[in-house]
Amino acid sequence: MSRERVAKTFDRWAEEGHAEGMEKGHGDVVDQVIGAMDLAPGEKVLDLGCGNGWATRKLAQANAGVQAIGVDCSPQMIARADELHSFTIRARYDFGFFEELEFKDGEFDRIFSMEAIYYATDLARSLREALRVLKPGGRADIVVDYYKEAPGTDVWPKQIGLDMASFSEAEWQANFEQAGFVNVTTRRVIDRRGPGDESEHEAEAWLRRVANHEAGSLWIQAEKPA
Repeated sequence: MSRERVAKTFDRWAEEGHAEGMEKGHGDVVDQVIGAMDLAPGEKVLDLGCGNGWATRKLAQANAGVQAIGVDCSPQMIARADELHSFTIRARYDFGFFEELEFKDGEFDRIFSMEAIYYATDLARSLREALRVLKPGGRADIVVDYYKEAPGTDVWPKQIGLDMASFSEAEWQANFEQAGFVNVTTRRVIDRRGPGDESEHEAEAWLRRVANHEAGSLWIQAEKPA
């Protein structure tokens, strides 16, 4: 799968308003994770796969002086993020690829990503790049809904039309460890709003939705060696 194909897919998503749907669908989980990250005043955070920048802006508002930079391979997503930007916060949005981050070694205190890392065309290289741009002792907080234990997600690549890195919870942990991260842990985050409105779904689809909600989002926490 080429990076250009990924970019074109998310350009289309931006034009169709899917980025706003991501914020609605994942907002509660992101709020829980960012709250637990306990960002310190003035920390610099990289948001991998920022889309329209909704989570980047949440990160920048997490504490005084936090600087958040979102990176996305879709020019249309970056353009949309710029349109939605608030000049009351320290945030910006850059075009780029996970496999070749255009930042200095050790530039960031923290890295965050929501529902994006599995689109990397070279996951191992992307994780090594994330490790490179973190400061020694810096932490990564990566959240994915697409993992083998999550019911019904196996059809997502076909539905979306893109290859997606498919791993179990234990395999995700192993990938981070192989890239050089330490103290790698995983946990599940359950959306506090529940699975939605049963009346809006057919019976079988509702059961899948409930099962997926109960599985939760997979939150991978990892550190760069000090």
